[in-house]
Formats: sequence, structure tokens, C-alpha cells
Amino acid sequence: MPDTTPATPENQPYDLSNPQVLLAWQRNHLANERTFLAWCRTGLALFGFSFVIERFDFFIRQIQNVPMFEGMAQKHFHTEAITLSTFAVGVLVMVVATWRFWYVRRCINTGAKTFSTAPDMVFTVAVVAIIIGLFSVFWHLIVQ
Repeated sequence: MPDTTPATPENQPYDLSNPQVLLAWQRNHLANERTFLAWCRTGLALFGFSFVIERFDFFIRQIQNVPMFEGMAQKHFHTEAITLSTFAVGVLVMVVATWRFWYVRRCINTGAKTFSTAPDMVFTVAVVAIIIGLFSVFWHLIVQ
């Protein structure tokens, strides 16, 4: 949703009539958009990874039915939770990315000097949590 308010000295913290200031302002917006697209790619990669996990589980179940592999342990890997959690983290990344994009855009337009690091921390905690979750699930399956 583009900002349609007219640029007047009262509502614009920058002197956009100066070409150097205008270019710096545009560079900030372009950097914000690149960051948003990087977060979106991360979310899409997590979506894809969740489907890969599910397909690999299906492959393992099918190969366990082949007579040549009868001696293999017939463990059922509960990958549904892993798949759904990976998908949920992907959705979380996309939601946080959208929120962060609009937050930074508003900060750039208002001339704010500092930005919150909360979205980056949420993303980091989510990735660490899914790594620890995957580790604990596979550790539990190996130990049994």
C-alpha cells in the first residue's frame, strides 16, 4: 500500500528536494525490500523443506515393504510433527517478514533513528527451537 500523503515540509522529516537525500532515502527503501524478499525466500524454503520431509518419510515407509529390506528395523518415524512445525515456522517467518517490512518502512518515512530488533530475535528463537526440536525427536528415536 503506497504512501499517498503529499510530501510537505510539515509531514516529511527529510528534504527530498535535495538529490543526495532523495537517493539515500530510496536506497533505504530498496534495502528494506531486499531484506523482505530474503525473509520470504527463507519462509518458502521452510515450506519446501516440510514437503521434502514428508516425501522422504513416505519413501522410507515404501522401502520397508520391499522383501529385500525385511531385516531393516520397522520403526515408524513420527515426521508429522516435524513437518507441521517446519511449515508453521515458515508461516511465522512470512508473517514476521511482512510486519517487519511495514515497520521499517514506517520508520524510514518518519525519520526514526533506531529500529527494534524484536523481529530478528523472534526469527532466531524460532529457528533455534526447531533445530532443538528436530534434534530431540531424532535423539529419542535413536535411543529407543
